[in-house]
Amino acid sequence: MKTFKSKYFEFTPDWSGFDIKYHVAGYYDTTAMLQIYFIWGKLFLLLPWKHYKLVEDDKTLQEKRRDKLNNLEGKIIKKKFIKKYYNNCCDPPRYGIYIHMNQLGICYGEKTKLYDMPWTLDWVRTSALKIDSTWEHETILSTLDNIKRTKDFWDESRWKGILLQEKHPYRYITKNGDIQDVIATIRVEEREWRLKWFKWFKWIRKIRRDIEIDFSDDIGEKKGSYKGGCVGCSYEMLPNETPFETLKRMERERIFK
Repeated sequence: MKTFKSKYFEFTPDWSGFDIKYHVAGYYDTTAMLQIYFIWGKLFLLLPWKHYKLVEDDKTLQEKRRDKLNNLEGKIIKKKFIKKYYNNCCDPPRYGIYIHMNQLGICYGEKTKLYDMPWTLDWVRTSALKIDSTWEHETILSTLDNIKRTKDFWDESRWKGILLQEKHPYRYITKNGDIQDVIATIRVEEREWRLKWFKWFKWIRKIRRDIEIDFSDDIGEKKGSYKGGCVGCSYEMLPNETPFETLKRMERERIFK
């Protein structure tokens, strides 16, 4: 998108979201600035004034000697400050509000507070499929100072003989035609998210069922390089699909870059 500039403003016609801030200075600039994003269009108004901050300054040798004398006499020693304009500062103080990634941000000086929006989805449950076709549930456990989860379904030694676990051959063919054969160990997990502010309201929620996969060796296009290949992943199951069918569909569809 073309950006229109002048001495007093800068405007880019593009989708922008919502962001209104007053900057006491611009990036590497002493000029104050007003930033306005409102769904469409990015506007920066350059304001004809500057802000400064009081910075403690080193005193001269004569002033330091005088402070020592005042200290001996019990007098109050005053600090020496100078006015310094905001310049050459990549993150100057700012004031305003913005919305980004389902969060409301409130800026006050050099601090920013983030608040989740009411429609933000938050995790409430993870369930693992057991050998007897029932589910083992893990739900959120709140305490006064933290939030923790009570079960570790990834711990094979803990759940051996309890959770459903299948092993199947898996073949990955790279773009160069190299064949990588491994054994895929899979289990089934289902996760549920609800509105963060209304977790009790179960009629608005998101549920996703996946197979969780561990490979016996790394696979992918980067196998053998310093980055290495993939040793595990997950893949979403389709309705009425068995874990094995999901694995075979992933074998056909997925590219490990």
